[in-house]
Amino acid sequence: MKKTLALCILFVGISVTYAQTTVKTTSTHGKSTQSDKKIEVDGVGHKQTYSSDGGNAEVAGVSNVITITGHVGKLEVSGSGNTVYVDKVSRIVLEGTNNKVFYKASTTKSGKAEISSAGVGNSAVKK
Repeated sequence: MKKTLALCILFVGISVTYAQTTVKTTSTHGKSTQSDKKIEVDGVGHKQTYSSDGGNAEVAGVSNVITITGHVGKLEVSGSGNTVYVDKVSRIVLEGTNNKVFYKASTTKSGKAEISSAGVGNSAVKK
């Protein structure tokens, strides 16, 4: 009886989790969240891939390696040693040290993302 009840609770929990439009991951390294128009990564050592269709993304922490497929309106990266790969981005804001962003395209007229950088060793490179 107790096993059956425990399994029922587990299955209901899984069903509710998959029904939500927000994906949230919490680990000993921090947390990451993706909702319809926003990606948030905060912590140490995340290695994850997300997809975006014009929303914004924030990556904060240390030594995160994040890949974003699709288009990001504004990408903010803060902390140290983060690397972000993104298909298409309009605006990039870098704060901290040794953060790197690699992007393939931009929606701006020049074809290059608008870049704002504060800190040491930050870079955004179109590849």
